[in-house]
Parts: sequence; structure tokens; C-alpha cells
Amino acid sequence: MGLAVAIANQKGGVGKTTTAINLAHALTFAGKHVLLVDFDPQANATSGIGALPPTTPPQNHYLVSPETAVACQETRIPQLSLLPASSGLHAVGRILSAAPDKEFRLKHALAAHREAFDFILIDCPPSISLFTSNSLVAADAVLVPLQCEYFAMEGLAQMMGIIRSIRKGLNPSLSIYGILLTMFDPSVDINREVAAEVRGHFAGEVLNTIISRDSLLTESSSHAKTIFEYAPRSRAAFNYASLAREVLSGPRKEAGTRV
Repeated sequence: MGLAVAIANQKGGVGKTTTAINLAHALTFAGKHVLLVDFDPQANATSGIGALPPTTPPQNHYLVSPETAVACQETRIPQLSLLPASSGLHAVGRILSAAPDKEFRLKHALAAHREAFDFILIDCPPSISLFTSNSLVAADAVLVPLQCEYFAMEGLAQMMGIIRSIRKGLNPSLSIYGILLTMFDPSVDINREVAAEVRGHFAGEVLNTIISRDSLLTESSSHAKTIFEYAPRSRAAFNYASLAREVLSGPRKEAGTRV
């Protein structure tokens, strides 16, 4: 059965979508079949992989109508499939808001696909929302990208609080895959200070891999390509290949440990 990993942080601009896309591609190099789930109404993972947003009416969306088939799309990258998103997710969220099982809709929708994929990576929205809770309920583990900036610790504390809340009732088995430091520049004092502070407060939960600040990542996104397609010899490509190796080794923390 495939491992579902939510890539989540309620703070925007920390590299969630960039990580989701490039980690998904990197995992295919290890022979893994990967499903990338775009679960953000901004649909950046969909456009970032070169796909078009779906045009399904909100009332016929797979989250609203259980009988609607989950339409996974093949991508140009071998062994990487996509469950796309569109701005229509906003309307879907409004429809679901009164449903008694509203936090479990994504989990139910993905159940039929768990056997077909080795990894299911869920790109979460940058907010505390019904989509975030659905992602964490559907996931086996959560990967938290964290930009090395001044307010990082505050945002991380909030994210860990959300994970604790989900564990208490909706998904007690949720594990921490790890905290991923992103946009790191060793020449910037605040970057080094934040990295040291995070490692001090969350010892054992921070991944060894650090994603360096690299303009080629931004360029690759603007061309709707992964870093491995756009600049395979870049520092960023090396970083995401390293991240994939760490992810393949398993979660940093099992359920029930301190977060």
C-alpha cells in the first residue's frame, strides 16, 4: 500500500509546491510510482507540472459526490501521475462545510488508489482550512517545509499545534516525516540562526537535507518544469535528490512522539 505524505505549512511562500513537484519527480528515479495530489485552490502544482485545471462542476467533484471517479492524469514524467486542482475547490469547500464527514472526504477518495502508487504526495494550501485537515486525515505522515526566515518558529509552532489537534481525534496514527529547511543561504546570518534554532527546538525531527536558495528553482517553475527537467546539474536538483533518499528511509518520528 502506498504511503500518503501531506506537504503542509499554513504559512505561504515556504516552498510547499516546489517541494511537492520536485520530490515527486525525484522519487520516480528510484523506480517509485508516485501520485501528486494538488489540494490547493491556487492549483500551482497542476500548472507547475504542465497540466490544465479540471473543469468539473463543484457539485460533481469527487469530494462532493462519492460516486464520481477520481480522475488521476498521467504526466509527461514516467511513473508520475497527477490529481489536479482548480479554483473551483473554493466552491467545493463551501458545499462540504456542513457535511458530517467533511474531514474524511479526501481519505475516502484516495483509498482506491493506495495500491497503485508507492507514494501519494499531497500539496496542501497555505492556510488552516478544511483542505488542510482533509490532507492531514488522509496522510500517513506530514512533511513540513520551513523557510529560514525571522517568523519561521512562530509558524512552525502553529503547524505543530494543528498536527497535535489532528492526532487527538481525526488521525491518531499521523507521523512526522520531518521538517525540511528551505530557501537557505549560508551567507545570510538570519538563515543560519533560524536553522540552528529549529534544530535546537526540534532535535531529531529536522531532516538532514537542506534546500538551498537557487534562482533556477524559480525559473523552472516559470517554465512549468521540474528542476530535474530544467537544470538537472543544479544545486537544487542535488538537494531534491538528497531529499528523496531521506524520504525513502522513512519518517523521522512515529505517531505519539513529541511535536
